[in-house]
Amino acid sequence: MTSFLANEQALEDWLRRQAERHEVYWPQRMGKASYAFQRLRRRSPLRLDRLDDAPASKPFRASACVVPPGRLLAPMQELLYRFEPDDDGGYRFIPCLDPTERLIAGIRPCDLKAIHLMDAVNAEGVPDAHYLTRRAHTTLIASNCLQPCDAHCFCEAAGSLDWREGADVFLTPQADGQQLVECLTPRGEALCADAGFSPCDAPEERRQSAEAHRPQPFGRQFDAPLVKVMAAVDETWDSPVWDKHVERCFSCGTCNLVCPTCYCFDMRDDLDIEHPGCGSRSRCADGCMLPEFAEVAGGHNFRATPAARQRHRVKRKLAYLPTQFADGSFCVGCGRCGHQCTVDIDIFDIANDLAAASEAPHAADD
Repeated sequence: MTSFLANEQALEDWLRRQAERHEVYWPQRMGKASYAFQRLRRRSPLRLDRLDDAPASKPFRASACVVPPGRLLAPMQELLYRFEPDDDGGYRFIPCLDPTERLIAGIRPCDLKAIHLMDAVNAEGVPDAHYLTRRAHTTLIASNCLQPCDAHCFCEAAGSLDWREGADVFLTPQADGQQLVECLTPRGEALCADAGFSPCDAPEERRQSAEAHRPQPFGRQFDAPLVKVMAAVDETWDSPVWDKHVERCFSCGTCNLVCPTCYCFDMRDDLDIEHPGCGSRSRCADGCMLPEFAEVAGGHNFRATPAARQRHRVKRKLAYLPTQFADGSFCVGCGRCGHQCTVDIDIFDIANDLAAASEAPHAADD
């Protein structure tokens, strides 16, 4: 695939030209510390990474983008279809698919992996036409991480720091102030065909040279290798760790709503009072940490306690889904859940404690 070098101004001009053709989303500052992926407008600020950026001065950070970019593909609320009576006494169902051409730029590797995982989830079994239609019409431009986003980051420990799969174009800041622009797919090639960037003959060398500036270790690290952490989560059912980390939990579901690999939803049917027989079906994001999530008919709740719900959530990320899809951890280490939790409950700490507890008997035997 083709690679280029582009100075900051040329790359910014190119992104703004793309925004004139179709929807382009870029992390925009919200208030003093937060960011959100919003539509790039004529006067929207657009600041790219630089090699010498200190962590605190990064122009945008994954965990500070409270809502992950994957929500542009799977909105928090979404109209699925409308229905109306037909002439034969039955019903006509009209799907509401979104084929809008969009470009999401500035995606960090952790969020890129999350989108890759959601691609797999939504393609399994009966494919989700709503997600997959958006995905088919979306171009992804990812930005390499050379500094941890903040103190909550553990993307390297979770195995997502070097993730590139799914990106159409991958950007890496260079020591000379330029950006390495790697086209990883035919769509990326077509996007850059008329950009006017300078060709680059040694992209691998350029990228590795930039990545050599990363601090070691990169962000928080588990006390054990990821495979052992995941095994400890998988093998642990009854443990005081589950209770320890929910003593102060409000069961508000924030961790679910900001997680880039949570995808549960609830359904709602709305009837049109003015037109009997007509209506629509929609879905909205739901979360397994909410008290009523596992409540069924008759008021029975098979995960009634916060500890049971927390156990389910952590096992989904580090045991159940990795086994089902064989694609590594479904926690990508973005740090959003710990960053946004009102009482500082963090999946990193839970997994670390479970791994430590699983090693304790072995230490005693020694």
